[in-house]
Amino acid sequence: MRSPSPKINPVLFPLIVILVFSLSIFGHYLIAEHDPNGHGFHFFGVIYATICFFMMHHVSAVPENTYILVAQYLAALLICTSVFSLVWKRVSKSYLIYRINATFRNHIVIFRLNHIGKTLAIQLLKKGYKVIVVESDETNPYIESIKHNGGIVFTEKPSEIKTFQMAAVNQSKICILTSNRDELNIEIAGSLANYLLTNSKKDKSDPHKIMVHINSAANENILKDYFDIHNEDDHYELETFNVYESAAKKIYDTYTPYKFLNFNDKESENAIAVVGFNDVAEAFIVENMILSHYPDAGKLKIYLTDEHADTHFNYLTYKYPYLSEFIDLIPVKLLNGTFFANFAWSKTHIEKLSKIKVAYFFGPKDAELISIAASFRQFLYTQTLSTTQTPIVVCLPEDTDVLDLLNANRKPDQSLSKLLNTSLGIQTYRLITNTCTAEGLIEESELTHKLSKMINFFYAIKYEFSYILENQFNIKNAAAIADELEQTMLSLPETHTSLNEKEIEDIILKKLQKATGIEWSQLVDYFSIKKHWHLLSYRKKDSNKYAARQVAMKVHVFKQIGCWPMTQQNITQYFTRLAPVEHTRWSAEKMVFNFKYGPFPNDKKEKTLLKEVLKIHDQLIPYEKLTLEEKEKDLNIFLMVPVLNIINPVKE
Repeated sequence: MRSPSPKINPVLFPLIVILVFSLSIFGHYLIAEHDPNGHGFHFFGVIYATICFFMMHHVSAVPENTYILVAQYLAALLICTSVFSLVWKRVSKSYLIYRINATFRNHIVIFRLNHIGKTLAIQLLKKGYKVIVVESDETNPYIESIKHNGGIVFTEKPSEIKTFQMAAVNQSKICILTSNRDELNIEIAGSLANYLLTNSKKDKSDPHKIMVHINSAANENILKDYFDIHNEDDHYELETFNVYESAAKKIYDTYTPYKFLNFNDKESENAIAVVGFNDVAEAFIVENMILSHYPDAGKLKIYLTDEHADTHFNYLTYKYPYLSEFIDLIPVKLLNGTFFANFAWSKTHIEKLSKIKVAYFFGPKDAELISIAASFRQFLYTQTLSTTQTPIVVCLPEDTDVLDLLNANRKPDQSLSKLLNTSLGIQTYRLITNTCTAEGLIEESELTHKLSKMINFFYAIKYEFSYILENQFNIKNAAAIADELEQTMLSLPETHTSLNEKEIEDIILKKLQKATGIEWSQLVDYFSIKKHWHLLSYRKKDSNKYAARQVAMKVHVFKQIGCWPMTQQNITQYFTRLAPVEHTRWSAEKMVFNFKYGPFPNDKKEKTLLKEVLKIHDQLIPYEKLTLEEKEKDLNIFLMVPVLNIINPVKE
């Protein structure tokens, strides 16, 4: 993908100029010395004549001597080289733009070449993706590394239409905006959205994705809450991401607390520790608030261990006043950075911390975190006499390359990372390197996306198909048809071990066509997975994504409580134990999204305004106060788990 260009050492240009003047002066001096007319040597006249060499001016076809001839040729060479270099740059750029527009499809365009952009671009290139980077700073130190790895870099203004045309964003798959400046990313996102609305050339079954890095939580919430609330357009999808939140999600999904908890041991306390506090730690605690709920297990205990534990605890309870409804957050003041003289702690805290199931470390400096994690292992060893009993996960902020230095010149199986993991049970996670990857931000996101769309498709069948059939197609037995489609979907695991989302959609739509006689094109327009997904607000999409990310944990829960194999009958029998857990998860998610309880009016438009804009919901109440119909809604996602499992089987 590299644009070929001739490389000329810039030092040669001044050297040639000096050589031209030197040869010219010496040549003219020799002429003057042997001139029979005795005109003599005129220095400034010679300088003027030499300058004229570069302009191809007053040059005789008959050389006056060899020195002047060489000087004239060097001057001409310099002029031709300069012109060629200028023309080549323009011609090669024009050809590159033509080639991109003619041959690039479904490529990825990254705007801004900072640490995040560079890491992501190189990861994508190594996995075989076509990547174009737009970076306005020509002196950016990462440009050469992108070109070296086969990427294309345009040093242009990022929000101009001309730049979009160069990078062929209308033919791209994903545009990723990685700047640390929210205002710049928002400006580019707005320009991209407007451009794609009128210039998209992509197949509408796979709309463009605009991924926007947002630092400010307030900015992120505004975009998710109000950017295109009623999104019925399928030219693009906007997805915000924050490297700290993305890291917290990745850590949670990879090292989920449930993998280390033992629900069958009633004597054991299901608790974890969060040591240190920063933006990633906060986001990780929020992830647990939303996702860490288990049948018959009570609230998860989290020991927030830090020098300023009380301050951080007060901050969290102020920002999330409902926190105590979903988790038990217990502040533990850390007396020193090495866990020395822990006898000064209360005996309760020593005993509690020594029995945690897993510890997560967060902080501002790599070296300090590695050291304090090792010290915590010392503390645990004095209590448990085991060097690996309690797993430790350390999120390194990558403020330095200290871990790379410590791993240098060692075989992979002898590296410090390997030693920490195998001998001390300390797993290191790098904030940017392990988060900004093709797998983390794109491929795993796309898998979650598929499962999320399938969850929403099931909800559409259950709660929306009947209304559409009655009002758009005047089908009298619409409710019975929707019920039959619902049962068809839920029964798929009984007859299929593997299906993708397109195959499931075809099964449902063919059955719907047989029952109604509606033309296939109309079925796709009104009932397809894509159609109902694009009708969702971004908050509703996020809600489906949280449900999709919890599928693996739900499979684990089924096994733990004896609801196995995963059949409709078994899941329905465990209804009273399962449904309250889902309602708790849903309630936590809605509160984190800043929803409040409030009754709904009968007027449909006013209800939509309250729910979609003002974020009021009438079901943010304890599970026991829900109606039977509302309780059954909380069972839906559990019934869908076997279907989702045939799309992406859970590996434990």
